[in-house]
Amino acid sequence: MFISYLLQQDLWGLKMWLAAVGIMSLLPIVASIFDLVTGIKKSKAVGNFKTTSYGLKKTRDKDFIYLLFYLLFAMIDSCLSFMVPFPLLCVFCAIAEVGIEAWSVHENLAIIKKDFHDPIEIMKAVSTTYGINDPEKIEAVFEKIRESKDVGEYPKVRKRGARKGAAQ
Repeated sequence: MFISYLLQQDLWGLKMWLAAVGIMSLLPIVASIFDLVTGIKKSKAVGNFKTTSYGLKKTRDKDFIYLLFYLLFAMIDSCLSFMVPFPLLCVFCAIAEVGIEAWSVHENLAIIKKDFHDPIEIMKAVSTTYGINDPEKIEAVFEKIRESKDVGEYPKVRKRGARKGAAQ
């Protein structure tokens, strides 16, 4: 009971209440860092070759919103501390935010663990990474990668309008 601790001058109880609130406020931030790491690994597994500051800014904004909600619940908990001796809303908020991040990490890990790469998704990733929309230029990028890594043949990309049986 935050306010009760102040009125009774019970500093030990006040310190314990504040420590519980402080530790629970760090849990969503740590979970969002795990989400950021798995998100970067997922983007590399999918074929998005560069990580921009846009994703990092979104993570920062998400953490800021998490902390705003958490501090709002902490203030409500401090007002309700006469009735409920434990910061119950803070616990609920921390569990909900960590649950959201855990679900996102689960989705990222499911994509990372896939053994196959969809060729269309790879071509989309190459086109967004290099800003190339021409199939011949995408094929040239694949050839450059193949020559530098010596990884065998890639399938040829059909030209637009070419039929399947026609010579390229």
